[in-house]
Amino acid sequence: MKTTALQFHETNGVDSLRIEEIDRPKPGPDEVLIDIKAFALNRADILYLEDNHYSVASLPSGLGSEAAGVIEEVGAGVQGFKVGDRVCTLPHANTKYGVHAQHAIFSADYIAHWSDRLSKEEATSTWMEMLTAYYPLIETAKLTSTDFVLIPAASSSAGLGAIALAKDVGATVIATTRTSKKAAEIFASGADYVVATDEEDLTARILEATGGAGVRVVYDPIGGDFVDEYVEALGENALVFIYGVLRGMHAHVDIVKMVRKAATVIPYSLFNHMRHDDQRARGVNYVLERQEKGLLIPKVDRVFRFDKAIDAYRYMLEGNQVGKIVVSTDEL
Repeated sequence: MKTTALQFHETNGVDSLRIEEIDRPKPGPDEVLIDIKAFALNRADILYLEDNHYSVASLPSGLGSEAAGVIEEVGAGVQGFKVGDRVCTLPHANTKYGVHAQHAIFSADYIAHWSDRLSKEEATSTWMEMLTAYYPLIETAKLTSTDFVLIPAASSSAGLGAIALAKDVGATVIATTRTSKKAAEIFASGADYVVATDEEDLTARILEATGGAGVRVVYDPIGGDFVDEYVEALGENALVFIYGVLRGMHAHVDIVKMVRKAATVIPYSLFNHMRHDDQRARGVNYVLERQEKGLLIPKVDRVFRFDKAIDAYRYMLEGNQVGKIVVSTDEL
């Protein structure tokens, strides 16, 4: 039997992508075959296409780690899931599994039940953005209602997920965006302050918002020299999590200014937590419990048909979205 999938045969970015007919995969031990109903795009997928990702593709390759669908077949040894279950795939660092397809195999250790409260678009949009923020903000920083947290590039799905988790524990969120164009939507997503960094002095705005105390936690996808724009506004014992490279692979850190604040910079990857069964289970349970209460519901920016999936990637490169970009597989 055949199925349709996004594939690439060279690491040349989005231009490498092709929609191709391939053999429908068969699940092996501890794997499931999922009839994909929708899948979500992430910036990490672009890095993977450019050979700049944590994982290295073995060509030709599929891609994508977030999907929602129905289990069509289970392999030997699978426990806790059965044919017909509605599930979501979890972020992973295994190049064997790519879910940007109509059918895909996936490790049964890296799937979660799809909450009845969520549409397929919301379900597939949940896990990368919520879990990426969960480990630094909740498990490591132990964010509380007394904290100020800085969330740059806040209109991204990762930024919106961080806002949702921070507000869930009552923290005060200072969000950034390059211009004021997206400010209203970021405020609507829960941010207490929004700073347009091309138009305003970030350090001055942070100090004003915090009464001079500075932020204790930073969730930074930008890196590079962006740290210089807020280092003077860090609070005592601040934790700076750098999880992205929008301004390059090397972060510029003023050691003296960091020492004065007793601050710590932490290069962070979700995958360093997801590979541990106990940490992965804690993150999944935390999010699912809140989603059953109607909390931590991701924002979907736009939905594309499968035959327009490459257009969806090009749309992501434009950077105009606020929330997740999703592809529905119902039609070709």
